[in-house]
Amino acid sequence: MTRILLFLSVSIVLSLKAHQRSISLQEALDKKYVKAEAVSLGSYHGFCIELHLKNLNKDALSIRIEAGRRLNSIDDQMQDILIVKEELIVLNGKASKVILVKGYCCQADNRCPTKGSKFGIHKMADSSLIKVARYLSLNAYEEGVEQDAVWAVSEKRSAATIATRDDSLLRPLRMIVASINHEILPWYRIISNKYISPNNRISSTPVLLQGELEYSLQQDAYVTLNVFNEKGMPVCLIKSQWKRAETKASYKLDIPLLGLEKGKYTIALNMKDEIIAEKEFEL
Repeated sequence: MTRILLFLSVSIVLSLKAHQRSISLQEALDKKYVKAEAVSLGSYHGFCIELHLKNLNKDALSIRIEAGRRLNSIDDQMQDILIVKEELIVLNGKASKVILVKGYCCQADNRCPTKGSKFGIHKMADSSLIKVARYLSLNAYEEGVEQDAVWAVSEKRSAATIATRDDSLLRPLRMIVASINHEILPWYRIISNKYISPNNRISSTPVLLQGELEYSLQQDAYVTLNVFNEKGMPVCLIKSQWKRAETKASYKLDIPLLGLEKGKYTIALNMKDEIIAEKEFEL
């Protein structure tokens, strides 16, 4: 019994000591407890960074890698990376460790980091990016969705750009991002295609708008769905069809966007010369 009590006492003391030594990476860097280096694996999203850590003390350290830390590229032409997944790392005294860090580009106009490129590691991002990073740390989505969420904040893009073809679970994320950006939550979603150009820059092309138009028909009617530009000129006829009389009906939209320039547009559902439903969107 004495040995058991002694063992429990020692375990509690060690546990308390380990807890007391649990610190953020920022504190560890500020107090020069660790040496750290961030190296690119040649991508701009997901687990794309190797973090090299070395404990400069003889005592073990428990270090919290913060969601919201901004890794600033040494090459100003390359993208900075925002860490979006909190990690807790235990480093023995004088020990070194390499871990993979999950992060996303927060400079869409710069080039994708090349393999082996390095980053400054000593700064947290601004409060807006920290908020979205912490949310993503607690809620997992597809990589493309998480990247869109980071860009929506860093590039001041609409929350409508956070979308997939089957995104019934994305509304909470869009609501968070809209709140961060002080934006009214858009009624629509814009799906885009992304690719890396030969000069290593990322391009994003809107290809599809999804959403719903609510309408009412007092009688069966032939209706048309059109898209108009800011000048009120039709830019495309989407569909013409018969609709049955119905109140509080919902028209599901899948509007192709290829070829449309940036700007404001109106989607209108017409019966003869009468508009029975319309909504605005922006690219």
